[in-house]
Amino acid sequence: MKLIYENMEHVLRFGEGYVPELVVEKKKLFFEMVASLAEQSNGAQGKFLLSKSNKPIEFSRYADVIMQFAPFEINRKNLLTKLYTALEQKALLAENYLKTGELLAELEMYIHHLAEDFPFELDCKKLAFGPVLRSVCPEIDVGEKTALEKIFDYMELVREFDRDKLFIMINMRTFFSDADMEIFAESACLHDFKVLLLESTSFARLKNVKRYTIDEDLCEF
Repeated sequence: MKLIYENMEHVLRFGEGYVPELVVEKKKLFFEMVASLAEQSNGAQGKFLLSKSNKPIEFSRYADVIMQFAPFEINRKNLLTKLYTALEQKALLAENYLKTGELLAELEMYIHHLAEDFPFELDCKKLAFGPVLRSVCPEIDVGEKTALEKIFDYMELVREFDRDKLFIMINMRTFFSDADMEIFAESACLHDFKVLLLESTSFARLKNVKRYTIDEDLCEF
């Protein structure tokens, strides 16, 4: 997977055993990059081109731009939607179909029981597992996990229920120590996650991280 910015000579590559870190010291350019990433993540056109096997791929489907780390919310609408779809599909598998039918039948009977004193009869033909599941609103239990553990869990869940994506972390190093970031980078490499650290400030260099810099004069090195 590769990421290209129209005003940048260097091509960012992912899945090569390290985490790329792009430090953009010129504030105006950093702002333009972040704005374009935010717009493209919502399906708009922008200045970034994402490709896989040298073929362009849809940015909003294959990239996840993360800007908020404090707090980090793992129960995001797009992820929960994918989770509910997976649960619904599993409920309709042969080994679960009978139990699902029994639960819906019991629910229908209970609804009719509640309406016994009403001067009309109810029709529950539209009763289905999917809407019932969504009305329960199950969420992922993160317990007492740290912010970094939540981020890593989120990346694993996105891969499990959606697809293998590029995770673009905006100024992530502002929120975590160098020691924590080294653990994060090592884990990302071990699990072959595609991650870009996009930073506006230079911090200490990390193991398993390859840095590229665009300075105030727009020189790349």
